[in-house]
Amino acid sequence: TEAEVHELLEENKNERGILNWNKKDRAGLKSYGIGLTVLRKLAKKVGRNHEFAKELWKSDWYDVRIIALLIDDPKLITKDQAEAQVET
Repeated sequence: TEAEVHELLEENKNERGILNWNKKDRAGLKSYGIGLTVLRKLAKKVGRNHEFAKELWKSDWYDVRIIALLIDDPKLITKDQAEAQVET
């Protein structure tokens, strides 16, 4: 569930990353400050799931959106979905 993803991210949050994130305007997105290497490992724990990825993408948390991108099934991504994700 999305709550479980947030719990996983909370367990791995990086205070230094959060400070760096907060120094810049990030279009209203929040962050747990986690680097991509760790996010990739966490995404493997979540596992591939296209529908769940689409739900996670609606989050206002940057790290959750990255997990969404990493767990999505590339074979199922539509052109409209990809364009919408690039724009935000």
